[in-house]
Amino acid sequence: MKKVQTIRPDEFSNPRRDRLICSVSKDAPSKVALFQRVFRRKASPRQAIKAQCLTCCWMDEAAISGCTAPECPLWDFRPYRATKGGGGDT
Repeated sequence: MKKVQTIRPDEFSNPRRDRLICSVSKDAPSKVALFQRVFRRKASPRQAIKAQCLTCCWMDEAAISGCTAPECPLWDFRPYRATKGGGGDT
């Protein structure tokens, strides 16, 4: 059985981040650890980009791969897009 992480309401001492973490924990619990790493400044640039794309598309990985916003500065770096070999990027 997988351990469920509990989130303290004031964990990041930023109300906006606290609300986002609470929303992620309800809607996409498998992504909570990623956002915690980002907010604690322990994430790699690639992980931070992944978190931003997930926030923009609200945890819909398929929407990220089909992103239609090439004007976004992160568009060329987004995760979950098809590669030349035909596989997805995670």
